[in-house]
Amino acid sequence: MRKNLFYIVMFLFAAGLTVSTGCKKDKDGEDEEPELTDLEKAKKDYNEVYLGTKAISLSWNGTTAGCNPGDITAKVRENVIKRVNYYRRMVGLPDNVTLNSSQNQKCQEAALYMIANHTITHYPSQGGKCYTAGAKDAAGHGNLAISYGSEELKANHSVNAVSGYIEDPGSNNLAVGHRAWILYPQLSAMGTGSCFNGNDQNWAANCLMWGNNLNGSAQSIDYVAYPPNGYIPSALVFPRWSFQIYGADFTAASVTMTDKDGKNIPVNIIHKSAQQGAPDARIAWEPQGYNFPVGITSDTEFHVTVSGIKNAKNTSYSYTVKVFWTDPANARKPAKKGEYFEIL
Repeated sequence: MRKNLFYIVMFLFAAGLTVSTGCKKDKDGEDEEPELTDLEKAKKDYNEVYLGTKAISLSWNGTTAGCNPGDITAKVRENVIKRVNYYRRMVGLPDNVTLNSSQNQKCQEAALYMIANHTITHYPSQGGKCYTAGAKDAAGHGNLAISYGSEELKANHSVNAVSGYIEDPGSNNLAVGHRAWILYPQLSAMGTGSCFNGNDQNWAANCLMWGNNLNGSAQSIDYVAYPPNGYIPSALVFPRWSFQIYGADFTAASVTMTDKDGKNIPVNIIHKSAQQGAPDARIAWEPQGYNFPVGITSDTEFHVTVSGIKNAKNTSYSYTVKVFWTDPANARKPAKKGEYFEIL
């Protein structure tokens, strides 16, 4: 009987030991959470950071009548930079961009100039209403967005403006330059400001200033692609795709794409450039036959090859965009009839 009891105790001890050694312990001896897969990490980042930085009220306290640029809430600015860093992290860039407080003020002045004059321009005129030297500096060294006609569109002038710049829609944005500034590897800080005038056709404006903040330290990265190599939520797969390398020459480059089944996808190349200073040289194209992002209805993959590149580490690069489906309702909403939205 004692012998049987001994064997039972030893069996239970061994079983307990087996269970315990199968769990990872932290330094305090508590069980740690299992390590997430790359897909799980991407979904977590999208849900917690991207969706966690949805547009909130600007609470702008300025006026056009007195040319007072006022200010917006610190939370709005914090969310803007979180979203900038979200996009950078997704493409493999350093995600440590910070806010530049002096440029925040200049951006407020630039946004005020735009709604006061019902215009969008990188070159504010001294004869324009609410002109300041700060407005001129920010408008000339930043991404700009305006809208009017809908109170809902004021959200495009805080965190959603960042997604608008990454999307880079419009016939004047074929070079996707606004995207390239946000995804510039050495970007270290940005200023941002927004204004919204509910008493004047709901005119709203945003400025996201890169200015002289191009001195950050970037990890070694061969290229920047958007959509990126790896996982991306379907709501953020926009009609225009791009590939950029500092110092490269894309003037003779070409792009081929296939779907998850290996079927060829025609592409329309809309921009090619050789390096002429910051931001990076790039090639941009629009895949044909897809209505991004709403045309994606399930998880899928796209295989991309960019060839014929000069002045780069390699003449050809291949990568895979792994799309996981997300509700298209969370994509940046375009202007409806009677509304207007523009990026410059």
